[in-house]
Amino acid sequence: MRYSAIALAFLLLGCGTGTSSLPTIKPAPISSTGSPLPDLQPRLDAIGVLLTDCAARLRGEPVAPADNCTHVMPDVTGVIDEVEKQSAKLPPAGQTALAEVRRQLTEIAPCEPWFAAGGTSADGQLDARCKKAWDALFDGYSAVRNSA
Repeated sequence: MRYSAIALAFLLLGCGTGTSSLPTIKPAPISSTGSPLPDLQPRLDAIGVLLTDCAARLRGEPVAPADNCTHVMPDVTGVIDEVEKQSAKLPPAGQTALAEVRRQLTEIAPCEPWFAAGGTSADGQLDARCKKAWDALFDGYSAVRNSA
């Protein structure tokens, strides 16, 4: 058991040393007043990690078969629902970003088969529309995360 933990530590350390050009959803520096939604920070960060992993899949990079972007959309919707319940605590930019993410979740819904196919299809227009929707969702979620 002890050797397994050591091997896992080295494996995790080795995985974290690579560089990537993928965008990531990272928390913004916390102001001196703190986060307006501290109770949601862990969930917001976890969904940010999932979206970042999904970005790798959509760029054709190898990921675990379970990392399918269609599975992350209900999680994004769930955490956005929770943020909306407390949206009065967000700064105006965060409230605007929240409304934008809600709109983007509606626009991205028809792209689920595209996500399941790894972000490619035989339809160039579908590819362009879904990529644009994905990029907008990713950016919008990052803005919500950073304002919360």
